[in-house]
Amino acid sequence: MFKDNSKLKNIFFLGFLLSLHLAFVSYISSSFLSTFSNEKYVSLIYVSGSILSLFLLFIVPVVLKKIGEYKFLLLTSLLSIISLLLLSTLNTFWGIIPVFVFYFALNSLIVFALDELVQIYSKNSSMGHVRGLYLTVINLAWVVSQIISGRTLSAFSFSTIYFVAFVIMSIFFIFVLFGLRKLNDPKYDNVLAWQSFKNFFTNKNLARAYKINFLLQFFYVWMVVYTPIYLYAHLGFDWKEIGIIFTVMLLPFVFIQYPLGKYSDKIGERHLLMLGFFVTSLSTLSLFFIEKHEVLIWALALFCTRIGAAIVEVMSDVYFFKHIKKENDEFIAVYRNTSPVAYVVAPVVAFGVFYFVPSFNFIFLILGALVSYGIYLASTIRKNDF
Repeated sequence: MFKDNSKLKNIFFLGFLLSLHLAFVSYISSSFLSTFSNEKYVSLIYVSGSILSLFLLFIVPVVLKKIGEYKFLLLTSLLSIISLLLLSTLNTFWGIIPVFVFYFALNSLIVFALDELVQIYSKNSSMGHVRGLYLTVINLAWVVSQIISGRTLSAFSFSTIYFVAFVIMSIFFIFVLFGLRKLNDPKYDNVLAWQSFKNFFTNKNLARAYKINFLLQFFYVWMVVYTPIYLYAHLGFDWKEIGIIFTVMLLPFVFIQYPLGKYSDKIGERHLLMLGFFVTSLSTLSLFFIEKHEVLIWALALFCTRIGAAIVEVMSDVYFFKHIKKENDEFIAVYRNTSPVAYVVAPVVAFGVFYFVPSFNFIFLILGALVSYGIYLASTIRKNDF
């Protein structure tokens, strides 16, 4: 894989660095923001960042055609560095919130750019192999960060976590500067933004991949935003304990995605997607009934939810990328807007849910029921869809 594509190794390393910095801040961001705003209104901050993400992803194919992948990555990573430095130093509502919204939107652009590069330097015949390994590498960063961040936060502060993320993204920028010179951009499609959406959703396979990935991203949003708040504020776990729980929780992403990616190249994604959604739904429903302050119980329960999510994540990506060409950067932009769309829809839904449910843990019951819809979505895939 790496012998035929020397740049692919550099792209994988950049994916690791990006995910390492994201993992450091993602699970503490909602708690960090709740120190400046009521926890119920944290949702609206994520909504604002997601709306900005959608706008930027809408126009990014045009920008990419003009400046190319190399300059685009340099620009977005530099802006991310500045934002993280500000988040580590500012301490007022009117300083933190706008910077966080901008920083949140930037992450979608960098994820998009790396996705495009992996697609450019991959061979379609081994898409499951490449995507499985790429997801394993970036999710390994999430596991490593949880081991470190929980201990760091228990000894220091939120600002320290953001400063560590600033250092990581500084390394990312330097590596892009020297490691990705002379990138060969493909001849991108000359398609207007609105046309790319129309072309995307008229393709039944791409539309199905979008729905599957959106449901997964919806699951991630509720889990990332509300699980730390529930564990910390409602069950009394400290950040060291939460770090241990999340480290165990993320292990499935490291151990099962690469072999599943290789396996999917032979058998397809339908049955594995159905299995993934079933496991995710059932295990998420079970969280509603766990109200004890027990690290082991929560670690194992959340571990089970991520077994299902890890299966869905790799199969969703493999299914999507098998149906596009290297020059279809506009389709990748549409596909990756599932995350910001989920960050708009999921918090708004949660905001309404909080006014009708008697206790915070009902979010797990509702989420488990919603995720079960993915079983039906996956069942609609047919053999001739490949």
